[in-house]
Amino acid sequence: MGGDSSSVDVASVNASALSASAVTTNASTVFVSPTQKYISPGQIAPTLTANDKVLLGVKNAFMPFEALGWFASAGYSHESNSSPNYGTDRGAFGQRLGAAAIRGSSENIFGDSMMSNIFHEDPRYYQMGPAHNFFVRLIYSGTRPLFTRMDSGRATPNFAQLTGTMGGAMLTNLYYPQANRKMGQTMETFGGSIGRNA
Repeated sequence: MGGDSSSVDVASVNASALSASAVTTNASTVFVSPTQKYISPGQIAPTLTANDKVLLGVKNAFMPFEALGWFASAGYSHESNSSPNYGTDRGAFGQRLGAAAIRGSSENIFGDSMMSNIFHEDPRYYQMGPAHNFFVRLIYSGTRPLFTRMDSGRATPNFAQLTGTMGGAMLTNLYYPQANRKMGQTMETFGGSIGRNA
C-alpha cells in the first residue's frame, strides 16, 4: 500500500466495524451499510452475510420508493383495465394496489432474502458513474435483471432475481382473480416484472 492514503485494502476492513450508517474514511472512499441496496461509485460495500441478505430483502420490500411502484402499477392496470382484472371502480383500484404491493414485496423477499443466499449472489445494484457514457450505463442498467455478481465478485446470470420474480409471479395465483390464474397470465406477470426491474 505504501503511503498512499487514498487507497484502502478492502480485505483488511473488519466488516463488524461497519455501522448501519455510512462512514467517510477520506475524501473519496465511503463504506456503506450491508443493507444498502444501491452502491454508488466510490463506495465500498461489505461482503454480505446470509442474515444481511435477509434484512436487505425485507427492508427494500417496504421502502417508500417501492410504494411508488405499487401505485404506478395499480394505476396503469386500472386505467387500461388489464391484469389483474378486478374491474374499474374505486374498490378495484384498492384491490389492484394491494395485489401490486404483495407481488412487489414477495419478489423482493424471494429474490434478495432467499434466492440470493441459495445461489450465493450479491443482490445489490452497483451503479456506474459519470465516467461511463450514457449508452454504456443504459445497457448496464437494462441487463441487471439478467446479470449480477456472485458473492465472490464474479459475473453470473442473475438466478436470484429471475427465480425470485418467478416465485412472486406464481404466488399471484393465490390472490389474483380466477381469470388471471393461468400459466400464460403468470408468465405475463413474470415478464412485466422483469421489464419493470430493467
